Amino acid sequence: MRHIWAGAVLILVVAACGGDSITLTEYNSQGSALVLVMEERLLALDVEWDANEPTVERARSYWDRRIEARVETLEGLQELETPQELADLMGEGLDLFAQLTSAEKSLAVRVSSYDTVTGPAEWWSTPEGLAVLALDEEINEYCLVVQARYDATIERIVLSDVPWIPSEMKEIVQVDIGCRE
Repeated sequence: MRHIWAGAVLILVVAACGGDSITLTEYNSQGSALVLVMEERLLALDVEWDANEPTVERARSYWDRRIEARVETLEGLQELETPQELADLMGEGLDLFAQLTSAEKSLAVRVSSYDTVTGPAEWWSTPEGLAVLALDEEINEYCLVVQARYDATIERIVLSDVPWIPSEMKEIVQVDIGCRE
């Protein structure tokens, strides 16, 4: 089953939510926790799908639960407070994840309309599935931008001993959010 980058997609969205009272590290930690829960749910769905005989009803249930996981994660990410330094990425990141969720909802509607059993190969080759895959590519480009923003914090090491610089301007975050090169 194509996972569509559950981890990378959401961790990059973690770099794009709203507010200014937590550190980059705290923000990444909270967002990563949301991502982990969603990844586990999606993986469990994929394993369950692969382990059982495909049926029309199972396909519908799979997509209902997949969309539920996406929506709950999107809502959780929207509730996070964003450090000021990432605020400029807020709109784009949430918009991309919302678009992905919407595209998967459209794919779920398509799959639910089938009267015969289909599987992942058929799902991803539909126009709706191809739209999801296109968003996956766009999200990877965004992921690289967010990773660069995190990587830029490493340059702050020279400021770590300067007492008059605010702590949020000295914070270093080393994280690999899993972008494709």
